[in-house]
Amino acid sequence: MDSLAFCTYLGAAIPPVSFLLILWCLLAPKYSRRVTLAAALGFFAVEGIALSVLFLLGCSLEFVIGLLPVILYLPAILCFHLLSEKHIYFTALAWLLALLCDQSLAILRKLLIYLVSLRLHGAALQVVPAVLLLLAAALLLLLVFRFLRRPFHAYTQEQISDRPTLLLLPAALLTLYSYFLSSTIDVTATLLLFLTTLAALLVLAQIIVSLNSERQVREARRQMEALSLDYELLQKKLELGRGYRHDMRHHIAALAALLQQEDNEGAREYLAEWQGQLTAVEAETWCRNSAVNGVLSAYLAQARDVGCELEVDVALPEALPFDNMDLCVVLANALENALHACEKLPEETRHIRLSAALTDQRRFAVCVENPCPTPLTFDEKGFPIVPRREGHGQGLKSIAAVAEKYCGVFQCGCGDGLFTLRVVLLSSVPRPRSFRRAEMVFAGALMCVLLLNSTPSLAQALESIPALGPAIRVVDLRSYSWSWGDTGVSVQEPALEGSGSAVAQLEAQKEDFISQMEEKFSWYASRKYQGYVAEDISYDLVRDDGALLILRFYATINVGGSVDFTRYFVLDQETGRILELSDLFLPDSNYIFPISREIQAQMAEQINAGEGMYYLSGGMWAEEDCFKSIEPDQNFYINDDGKLVIVFDEYSVAPGSMGTPEFVIPTGLLGGLLAQPSVLT
Repeated sequence: MDSLAFCTYLGAAIPPVSFLLILWCLLAPKYSRRVTLAAALGFFAVEGIALSVLFLLGCSLEFVIGLLPVILYLPAILCFHLLSEKHIYFTALAWLLALLCDQSLAILRKLLIYLVSLRLHGAALQVVPAVLLLLAAALLLLLVFRFLRRPFHAYTQEQISDRPTLLLLPAALLTLYSYFLSSTIDVTATLLLFLTTLAALLVLAQIIVSLNSERQVREARRQMEALSLDYELLQKKLELGRGYRHDMRHHIAALAALLQQEDNEGAREYLAEWQGQLTAVEAETWCRNSAVNGVLSAYLAQARDVGCELEVDVALPEALPFDNMDLCVVLANALENALHACEKLPEETRHIRLSAALTDQRRFAVCVENPCPTPLTFDEKGFPIVPRREGHGQGLKSIAAVAEKYCGVFQCGCGDGLFTLRVVLLSSVPRPRSFRRAEMVFAGALMCVLLLNSTPSLAQALESIPALGPAIRVVDLRSYSWSWGDTGVSVQEPALEGSGSAVAQLEAQKEDFISQMEEKFSWYASRKYQGYVAEDISYDLVRDDGALLILRFYATINVGGSVDFTRYFVLDQETGRILELSDLFLPDSNYIFPISREIQAQMAEQINAGEGMYYLSGGMWAEEDCFKSIEPDQNFYINDDGKLVIVFDEYSVAPGSMGTPEFVIPTGLLGGLLAQPSVLT
């Protein structure tokens, strides 16, 4: 195929390809990502075969374009309806918008060919329109993806009771397009129709954005209503308090009279009644965050009024790393659903259990339970399957949307007569330290690849350096990766060479670490931590001085934030053995206790100096999370000074801000526990 034919086919392919990409952009999948991708790939495979057969049969390009409504557009629309979880109104609006974009590009192509033909001839007549159309399509796709995709998905969370007439505008314009594209071109009319279409697309986009804004305003209004109710309750309590203070002298006089009459029982009863009035004027405080406290006060007061027994455990600070409106949407909808469910039950069975907490200053977890005597079933998205009615189910969808926004978890369950809603939000604030380190690792690894693999003489020179040791050598760098979109794994590992069993031992332990890290990647990816999951696995040479060779393998898993894991391999060059922590000590010696006690002391010292934060008993951490002792096979290495260094993974003994903590253990502390001769000094 020559370049002119390629430009012709390219120009013809741009509108339908744009149509398919816009459909994919606006799709809200009903099934899992794997099923959706498989269906899309199957569709493209079938379409590719069908088009290839038509061209092999000698059909002209114009003939194939004429068949596209039957062999491409109609099957794509049917697949879109089957794969979408939305109501047919929203799916129709999506493919009508995609068709409108497709037809606008088709008529722009017709205009460009006509206008270019007035000035240019020959090859330029095919090349210039194709290039300009490609740029226009790229710009259109960028605008749809950047400005229309999120508002459209948010808008489609609404019920269909409003504005189905939005379908009329794109349908009418598509009818006009079918006429003009099948007619001899009238430049003025076609240009006006093209401009009208651009205006219509802008208006439709603005309407969808506005409708989404209305939804956000309704959520904000709900929050304000809850805060207003809390304010009214507070005002009533303040009014009772003013009356209480006004009548205080009368209460004191009455008590004095009862005591003068030696009516102690009457005085006690009067005090008890007075204390009840005092309790009524106290304002309830559920947490230190004012917005969240307002929502809790409003809905929990309503629950108490309808006879619900409450179990509330809320531990939230004043400042939270999340938008207050999003937190209020989650809590208000969850409590409102629980309240409505309780109102349908006998009063003696009504109860609501609420727990909410912020851990590590980045993870917000909330759980709401209420009675549910009728078993429920759930759809693929985790929503309960119930009869449809106006407004029903919107609260859970709003909660799920907030969870998705913060790359979190939304889960509903029903069992043992209880309906349970669990939501976890993850702070999306990136930690610059981890990302800077990832960039440095990537740059260093890239330099190693370029130097070692593209410059054999340098690799040979490195292999001949005596410091690499007689037992084992790092002779090269192997790397592999796979990805799908932004989700993927990148692995860089050393190619080892040496004598004895040391290489086999190190290779086996290295592969074991990489397998564990890939399993962790699969665990995160299977739970759809949002947007993407990326893992980088690499290594560096910590020490190589003839006595010891120490390799550090590390993995960084990015799931919005990042989690780091490390594993050290310590090779005794003289014996050719991979050392475990227990190999440094005499058999049956209790080396775990003194090392653990020293680490606890160093942790406490850093905490007192304001230099660190660790999970130690007696602080703010749950006892089961606190550090008690190292493991017998604890991760470790030996530094250049010959001192033992104990290493922990991120989040294992401290919050993520502490990274992967390391503790240097003084050799003198280990006394007569060390095996002889010892590699420690």
